[in-house]
Amino acid sequence: MDEIVLPPRMFAAGDEPVGERVNSYHKIKTTRSIIAALEPEELEFLSNSTFGRILAINDNPPFSGAFGQHVIVRLLKVNKKYEFWFLFAGNPVRMSLREFAIVTGLNCAKIPAQKKKKNPLKEKLYWNELFGSLKFCTVETAIDMLENKVVKTRELRIKIACLAITSSILFPSSHTPRIIPEHVELIRDLDEFLAFPWGRASYLTLASSIKGKDEIALSQTSVAIRGYVEAIQLIMLAAIPELKEEVTQSERVVIVDTESDGESNTGAEASEDVNVAGQVKPPQATKYCLIPAHAKTADSECKVFVKSILDDPYEEWSAGLDFSWTDESDDLALDHMVLLISEGFVFRKEMFKGGLTANNLSRMRGEKKLKEKEPKDKNDKDHVAEVSEGEGSSDFVDMIRTMEKRIYQALDVKFEKLVSPTSQSQHAALLQSTVARCLQDIDKKIGILLLVN
Repeated sequence: MDEIVLPPRMFAAGDEPVGERVNSYHKIKTTRSIIAALEPEELEFLSNSTFGRILAINDNPPFSGAFGQHVIVRLLKVNKKYEFWFLFAGNPVRMSLREFAIVTGLNCAKIPAQKKKKNPLKEKLYWNELFGSLKFCTVETAIDMLENKVVKTRELRIKIACLAITSSILFPSSHTPRIIPEHVELIRDLDEFLAFPWGRASYLTLASSIKGKDEIALSQTSVAIRGYVEAIQLIMLAAIPELKEEVTQSERVVIVDTESDGESNTGAEASEDVNVAGQVKPPQATKYCLIPAHAKTADSECKVFVKSILDDPYEEWSAGLDFSWTDESDDLALDHMVLLISEGFVFRKEMFKGGLTANNLSRMRGEKKLKEKEPKDKNDKDHVAEVSEGEGSSDFVDMIRTMEKRIYQALDVKFEKLVSPTSQSQHAALLQSTVARCLQDIDKKIGILLLVN
């Protein structure tokens, strides 16, 4: 039987870097704060909008930075710009714009061309209508505006909530996200804002951030990724349902996990409700958790069911949807693997070969450090070489002469302002003499340097 050609691993089997976490800039507590700041009817409106799924934070376990790190270093190397394949329990799992749309419920249509304004100079910035004289507005400030009823009308409150959602959940790029000005101008028309394909735009941010990281970057202790990083975990949970574990009210769950900077452990959230003797609590909504240790065991044992490509949520779901990219690349090995998946082929982890070994990774790090030092040394040598070339040398000397003249002129002007007329000439002569000697020394040293080279 001919050997099956499959995409190679990013890191060799058994040599995957053991880091601490994928650092997500989105904080679950920020989403909770947005939800808590809204009136019931406002929350209902947003829950029924394109943002409904990403606001339903209790439907899935909180993001695990440790699990994210485990997954991200098990990438397969494919020749695709907007498609990723992760290896789990010996099976490939696809993350593309289609899977992103399935787990987030966001609009992932083509991004429309930007409309040209009729009179852009006459049109006032919408920012001033929402945030007044603020030069920038953090998401935390926007939430405070909602909590303290600084904004009272329903439409404006929903607009500010939408801006907080896009800035802190879909496009976070720091741990203290700010409202994105471009989104403010787009939200003049709320219906147009909600109809915008935020899913494709957010996925593009996520994909670009992942693609921008090489093996050295992915092997760091903490890997910071921009965009809606939680989508990676949501796709893995949909592909491997056994990873999603239910937390019952009678059990305490302690999860050892390293979360994103400033984020609390999921174990605290899972076990925060403890029955007090003699106290009857009302029934609570089901909670879920993802335990990284269990997930890693499931991956190594290869006994769990894995869905390599997610099914459509329902019949005719994809009718009329276009998840393509005009500049996507081709990959024959990947196309063959997709064909095998469609035929129900049974994969084994030893079939996926290649990848960077720990020794090669160490060597790459050393080479990178040397390259980081080379440019400075090389630039210095190139600069000396340029100065020592005939015509360039005279140009450099002329530049020195021009600088001398400008220095003398500047000194004259300064002394006219600072020194009394009687002592002006004496001070000026003394200082000019000192400056002249310094410039002569510079000329002499440059001349020697030119002769040597």
